[in-house]
Amino acid sequence: MTEQGALLADFRVLLVEDNPDDEFLAMWVLRKVGLKRVSVARDGREALDLLSDAAGGEGGVPDLVILDLRLPRIDGIEVLKRIREDARTSDLPVLVLTSSEDAGDKESCRRLGIIDYCYKPLKEGALRGILDRVGVR
Repeated sequence: MTEQGALLADFRVLLVEDNPDDEFLAMWVLRKVGLKRVSVARDGREALDLLSDAAGGEGGVPDLVILDLRLPRIDGIEVLKRIREDARTSDLPVLVLTSSEDAGDKESCRRLGIIDYCYKPLKEGALRGILDRVGVR
Protein backbone atom coordinates (compact mmCIF):
# COMPACT_ATOMS: atom_id res chain seq x y z
CA MET A 1 0.00 0.00 0.00
CA THR A 2 1.17 3.54 -0.63
CA GLU A 3 1.73 6.01 2.16
CA GLN A 4 -1.36 7.86 0.98
CA GLY A 5 -3.42 4.78 1.69
CA ALA A 6 -5.64 2.55 -0.37
CA LEU A 7 -9.09 3.24 -1.68
CA LEU A 8 -11.96 1.15 -0.37
CA ALA A 9 -12.81 0.05 -3.91
CA ASP A 10 -9.33 -1.46 -4.36
CA PHE A 11 -8.88 -2.89 -0.86
CA ARG A 12 -8.83 -6.71 -0.77
CA VAL A 13 -9.90 -8.73 2.25
CA LEU A 14 -9.63 -12.44 2.99
CA LEU A 15 -12.27 -13.51 5.53
CA VAL A 16 -11.43 -16.85 7.15
CA GLU A 17 -14.60 -18.12 8.83
CA ASP A 18 -16.16 -21.58 9.04
CA ASN A 19 -19.51 -20.63 10.57
CA PRO A 20 -22.03 -19.58 7.89
CA ASP A 21 -23.92 -17.28 10.29
CA ASP A 22 -20.74 -15.48 11.38
CA GLU A 23 -19.64 -15.27 7.74
CA PHE A 24 -22.98 -13.68 6.79
CA LEU A 25 -22.74 -11.09 9.59
CA ALA A 26 -19.12 -10.22 8.79
CA MET A 27 -19.88 -9.91 5.07
CA TRP A 28 -22.81 -7.62 5.86
CA VAL A 29 -20.51 -5.27 7.82
CA LEU A 30 -17.75 -5.45 5.19
CA ARG A 31 -20.23 -4.49 2.47
CA LYS A 32 -21.79 -1.78 4.65
CA VAL A 33 -18.45 0.03 4.95
CA GLY A 34 -17.91 -0.28 1.19
CA LEU A 35 -15.55 -3.23 0.88
CA LYS A 36 -16.41 -5.22 -2.24
CA ARG A 37 -13.28 -7.29 -2.92
CA VAL A 38 -13.75 -9.99 -0.28
CA SER A 39 -12.69 -13.62 -0.60
CA VAL A 40 -13.80 -16.26 1.89
CA ALA A 41 -11.94 -19.32 3.14
CA ARG A 42 -13.89 -21.74 5.33
CA ASP A 43 -10.99 -23.53 7.00
CA GLY A 44 -7.33 -22.97 7.79
CA ARG A 45 -6.00 -25.11 4.94
CA GLU A 46 -8.11 -23.24 2.37
CA ALA A 47 -6.90 -19.91 3.78
CA LEU A 48 -3.25 -20.89 3.48
CA ASP A 49 -3.80 -22.22 -0.04
CA LEU A 50 -5.50 -19.00 -1.12
CA LEU A 51 -2.71 -16.89 0.39
CA SER A 52 -0.01 -19.01 -1.24
CA ASP A 53 -1.73 -18.81 -4.62
CA ALA A 54 -2.23 -15.04 -4.27
CA ALA A 55 1.40 -14.47 -3.23
CA GLY A 56 2.59 -16.34 -6.30
CA GLY A 57 0.20 -14.65 -8.71
CA GLU A 58 -0.12 -11.23 -10.26
CA GLY A 59 -2.85 -10.01 -7.91
CA GLY A 60 -0.74 -10.38 -4.79
CA VAL A 61 -1.90 -11.08 -1.28
CA PRO A 62 -4.97 -9.39 0.21
CA ASP A 63 -4.59 -6.13 2.08
CA LEU A 64 -6.18 -7.55 5.24
CA VAL A 65 -6.98 -10.99 6.64
CA ILE A 66 -9.86 -11.34 9.06
CA LEU A 67 -9.16 -14.61 10.86
CA ASP A 68 -11.29 -16.79 13.11
CA LEU A 69 -9.32 -18.92 15.58
CA ARG A 70 -11.51 -22.01 15.83
CA LEU A 71 -11.20 -23.45 12.34
CA PRO A 72 -11.33 -26.97 10.90
CA ARG A 73 -8.26 -28.65 9.41
CA ILE A 74 -5.74 -26.03 10.64
CA ASP A 75 -6.64 -23.75 13.54
CA GLY A 76 -6.34 -19.97 13.35
CA ILE A 77 -3.24 -19.63 15.52
CA GLU A 78 -1.38 -22.09 13.29
CA VAL A 79 -2.59 -20.18 10.22
CA LEU A 80 -1.27 -16.98 11.79
CA LYS A 81 2.11 -18.61 12.54
CA ARG A 82 2.43 -19.75 8.94
CA ILE A 83 1.46 -16.31 7.63
CA ARG A 84 4.26 -14.80 9.72
CA GLU A 85 6.81 -17.46 8.67
CA ASP A 86 6.27 -16.85 4.94
CA ALA A 87 8.31 -13.88 3.66
CA ARG A 88 5.56 -13.10 1.13
CA THR A 89 2.93 -12.64 3.86
CA SER A 90 4.93 -11.87 7.01
CA ASP A 91 3.82 -8.21 7.13
CA LEU A 92 0.21 -8.86 6.20
CA PRO A 93 -2.25 -7.12 8.55
CA VAL A 94 -4.35 -9.71 10.38
CA LEU A 95 -7.45 -8.97 12.41
CA VAL A 96 -8.48 -11.84 14.67
CA LEU A 97 -12.26 -12.10 14.89
CA THR A 98 -13.23 -14.76 17.38
CA SER A 99 -15.50 -15.85 20.18
CA SER A 100 -12.50 -17.16 22.16
CA GLU A 101 -11.91 -15.33 25.41
CA ASP A 102 -8.89 -17.52 26.21
CA ALA A 103 -6.12 -15.24 27.49
CA GLY A 104 -3.53 -17.63 26.04
CA ASP A 105 -5.05 -17.29 22.57
CA LYS A 106 -5.07 -13.53 22.85
CA GLU A 107 -1.43 -13.41 23.97
CA SER A 108 -0.30 -15.83 21.25
CA CYS A 109 -1.99 -13.68 18.63
CA ARG A 110 -0.47 -10.48 19.99
CA ARG A 111 3.02 -12.05 19.95
CA LEU A 112 2.41 -12.97 16.31
CA GLY A 113 1.77 -9.34 15.43
CA ILE A 114 -1.96 -9.05 14.82
CA ILE A 115 -3.45 -5.65 14.17
CA ASP A 116 -6.29 -6.28 16.64
CA TYR A 117 -8.28 -8.96 18.48
CA CYS A 118 -12.05 -8.50 18.22
CA TYR A 119 -14.94 -10.52 19.50
CA LYS A 120 -17.73 -11.72 17.24
CA PRO A 121 -19.81 -10.39 15.70
CA LEU A 122 -17.77 -7.90 13.68
CA LYS A 123 -18.90 -4.38 14.45
CA GLU A 124 -18.85 -1.53 11.96
CA GLY A 125 -17.03 0.87 14.30
CA ALA A 126 -14.28 -1.65 15.01
CA LEU A 127 -13.84 -2.34 11.29
CA ARG A 128 -13.67 1.35 10.45
CA GLY A 129 -10.99 1.78 13.12
CA ILE A 130 -8.96 -1.08 11.62
CA LEU A 131 -9.29 0.39 8.13
CA ASP A 132 -8.07 3.76 9.43
CA ARG A 133 -5.06 2.05 11.03
CA VAL A 134 -4.09 0.33 7.78
CA GLY A 135 -4.54 3.52 5.77
CA VAL A 136 -7.75 2.93 3.85
CA ARG A 137 -9.85 5.91 2.83
